Amino acid sequence: MRTEYNGTVAVGLALLAGCLIGGVVGVLYAPQSGSRTRRQLAGLADDVRERAGEMAKDAVTAIEKTVERGRYAMTA
Repeated sequence: MRTEYNGTVAVGLALLAGCLIGGVVGVLYAPQSGSRTRRQLAGLADDVRERAGEMAKDAVTAIEKTVERGRYAMTA
């Protein structure tokens, strides 16, 4: 079960990193003014913060389910 959890966390972090890197590279190579680019980067940062929060909630849920399965296995 621990391996399953580690794999889920690794995939989630890789996805988050990929989104962040892709977004930053896309914004930096887009032909536009500096102020517009800064606004887009701020928006991207907000999106990443929101996604990280969602991933943290998902991780907590996965941990709670794993703990509950462990408790059930110990009592059965």
